[in-house]
Amino acid sequence: MENGEDIKAAKIVIKMLLKSRKNLRMYPVNNPIYKKTLEDTFENFKAFFKYKDRLIFNIRLYEIYYGEELIYQNNEQKEDNLAFFFFKDGIRELIFYEKMSFEEVESFLKVISLDFVNDVLDDDTVTLFWEEDFPHIRYLVEDEFLSDEDYQEQSIAQAKGKKSDPLKFDNIADAPLPEGDPFKDLDIATIEEEDLKRLSHELEEDLNDKFEKFMNIIFELFYKAKSKEDFSEIAHFFKNAIEYAVQNGKIETTTRVLARLKKIAAFEKVTDVVKENINKILLFAGSEHIIYYLGEYIDVKEKTDPAPIKELVRFFDKNAIPPFMNLLSTLDTIHARKMIIDILVLMGPKDFITITKGLNSPEWYVVRNIIYVLREIGDIRAVDYLLRTVNHPDIRVRTEIIRSLGELGDARALAPIIECLDDESEIQLKFTAIRALGSLSSEEVRKFVVNKMSDKIFLNKEFNEKKEYFQILSRWKDQETIDFVISILMKKSLFSTSKTIENRACAAFCLGLIGSRDALPFLYKCQKEKTKLIREYSDSAIKRIDHESQKQG
Repeated sequence: MENGEDIKAAKIVIKMLLKSRKNLRMYPVNNPIYKKTLEDTFENFKAFFKYKDRLIFNIRLYEIYYGEELIYQNNEQKEDNLAFFFFKDGIRELIFYEKMSFEEVESFLKVISLDFVNDVLDDDTVTLFWEEDFPHIRYLVEDEFLSDEDYQEQSIAQAKGKKSDPLKFDNIADAPLPEGDPFKDLDIATIEEEDLKRLSHELEEDLNDKFEKFMNIIFELFYKAKSKEDFSEIAHFFKNAIEYAVQNGKIETTTRVLARLKKIAAFEKVTDVVKENINKILLFAGSEHIIYYLGEYIDVKEKTDPAPIKELVRFFDKNAIPPFMNLLSTLDTIHARKMIIDILVLMGPKDFITITKGLNSPEWYVVRNIIYVLREIGDIRAVDYLLRTVNHPDIRVRTEIIRSLGELGDARALAPIIECLDDESEIQLKFTAIRALGSLSSEEVRKFVVNKMSDKIFLNKEFNEKKEYFQILSRWKDQETIDFVISILMKKSLFSTSKTIENRACAAFCLGLIGSRDALPFLYKCQKEKTKLIREYSDSAIKRIDHESQKQG
């Protein structure tokens, strides 16, 4: 456990983060208070770094810990609760390094000061952190996020309260003109947002209807064509119509056209000329030219519904993969890049090798995106390509590679994962490697973990790191593993150090995950010990085992 002046300094940093969130929302960028808040926060960080070279905050639902010291607590599930603010987006640990610049602190504060409740924001905190790409601020994220139900229910209630009468505008439009001066004593009827949306929708429907009719005319021409030249000319009409449709966001219309053409091509009696021209249209729809317009359509502030786009790309062949990969380095918005990543996952099985060529991109973020695509495709051939890229110069890329190697579960991944386990300079890479190790789940991994935990050096590791290893070990529920963990739980020394206490608490945590009732007598015994940490973890393990037993009947 940390003690002394560093704890005081850590508490001051937390207080300043709370103050900064408030001030940065209240005052404009050019206000002196705004500027002083940034300077004071940076100075508080520097004051802490006089004692330690890194500041690590462990985030829980209502608390923030520095080491084992509780330095912030707020039991209300509200947006101004700093712990809940990070926790609900999956952030479990924040790490600030001594080399952190003033600009990094400013960018960090701007993100956490955004009004996620009242402003229309597309992204969550983690996404915005990822986009900022802080060199000296790290964060650990869990996959399971809390849903912010309080805010959601409140928003729904407000929306219902403001709902306008759908017939209101019709009544105004149909009213007879007044006699005499039409402007005397005239009540101005307010056209509400609901009315405008309805009008806009009607206009759009009218335009769509006309475009659908136009496409039907082209199909009629296609059916009546006789010569090779006729088919070629009408295919040109289709290409122009598809280009117009994509440019104007008529994605579903384009999909219906392609589906109809493909259905025609599937008829047995259709001539080769017809099939040839339909294939040309389908190739054009998936060409770099059209995909460029698709990129423009989705690369806007408002999130685009991905479902129609995914339905459209099902008609594209493998030649569409390189243009989509090119978009990864040109799109501005992160949600647009995410959509392209999902499309590449969908199309990847059509040409796996082409996807792997993205690992050679000079842009680190494109390489990281491609690694994610390979992982989601799940083709075991990806391991060969990832192992060739494992020494990439960018730490963010290496971290993504290690995560992917773990999830793909190939035994060849063990050696590069082990190499990252003792990298003290890159905490996030090390923790990713530990979790990847657990994903392999082989007997060789179990032996490695047991040997690692039996080493004297293991005792001096940080509490969170030890806990990760114990969590890996809990995957094996055999008696040999249970006996090994119980031996750690019951191991006492004449002078119990904080590190020994942490080890025993982790052992109780592990036994709870294993769920064996054979461990209960030992956990009950530890429940009565003087040390709070061991009592708490033993109590939690007992409750978990009892709960699992009740579920199984």
